[in-house]
Order: sequence, then structure tokens, then C-alpha cells
Amino acid sequence: MARLVFDWPIGERRAVRQVLQVYDFGLKDLTPVWDKFIPNIRRRHSVTFRQMASPFGETWAPLSSAYAAWKAVHFPGKRILERTGALRRAASTKGAPGQFIKIDPLAFTFAVSRLSGAFDVGRIHQLGGSKMPRRTWLGLKLPDDLIALQAQIKGYLLRLKGKAVAIGRGRAF
Repeated sequence: MARLVFDWPIGERRAVRQVLQVYDFGLKDLTPVWDKFIPNIRRRHSVTFRQMASPFGETWAPLSSAYAAWKAVHFPGKRILERTGALRRAASTKGAPGQFIKIDPLAFTFAVSRLSGAFDVGRIHQLGGSKMPRRTWLGLKLPDDLIALQAQIKGYLLRLKGKAVAIGRGRAF
């Protein structure tokens, strides 16, 4: 499996750390937050493919004229990064073949496995290659997705606090 890892832009790292500083609350398990946030990631990737641009708005490089002509004959009507739709589905459809999700209490991994034999189509487009331009398709839109994550963490903490108060235990964190 090709594990695609993206890094937060340098200017956003501080904000990300602030959002994810859950240890200050004594919170040891964000699994319910991840369960609600992962659909946001799938929606983001659906938009990415529809707009043919990276999650941060960078338009994908056009196909070379030779490849565009070949693709028009062999895969008529298919867009950039799409022949069969497998990559798009793996990135945006729950339970699609090739989608890999691993949830841990304080982190999760969202990845797309190798979909076409020896050629790792997702990885080569994400990173680019010697003869292929980079077309970033995996990632989050900042600050929008970070704000959504922050809201989900805050909502989860408030629900925990409310449950603890409701049963008379005081603070939840």
C-alpha cells in the first residue's frame, strides 16, 4: 500500500497544535471525533476531483497534448486523474476498494492503497514523477477543515462535560 502523508503548511502548524492539544483536558480518546470528521475528508476529496484542483485550490496541471488525444480515444469523457474512477471512489466513497482508514485514540490515518498493480497511480499523481507533473489530490483545505475539526472537538468536549455534570461527577476533564 502506498501511504500518502501530507504535512500542514508551516504557517498552520501552530494552529493545528493548538487545536489538537487535547491532553490539557485529560482526554485520551478522540475516536468519536474521528468518526465524525472522516466524512469531511471524503467530501473534501470529492470536491477536489470535481474541481480538478488540490484541496488548497491549486489547479491540476493539464494533460500533455499527446496523452489528452490518446485518452480521448481510449477513455472518452474521462477527466484528469480519472480512467476508471477507482482513485476518486477510494478517496471519496465510504468503504470503497483501496480506501484505508486506521483510527487510534488520538490520531487517524486516511490513505489510498495501490490501485493498479505495479503503477501506484495515487502516489505518482500526489507527488509527481520524472515525466508526470504533481497533481495534489489528497489533503485538507486550510483553514476550513481545521475549523471544522476544532468545532467537532469542542462539541465532543462539551458533550462529555454535560454527561459528567448530568450524572453528578463534576468536570469531565
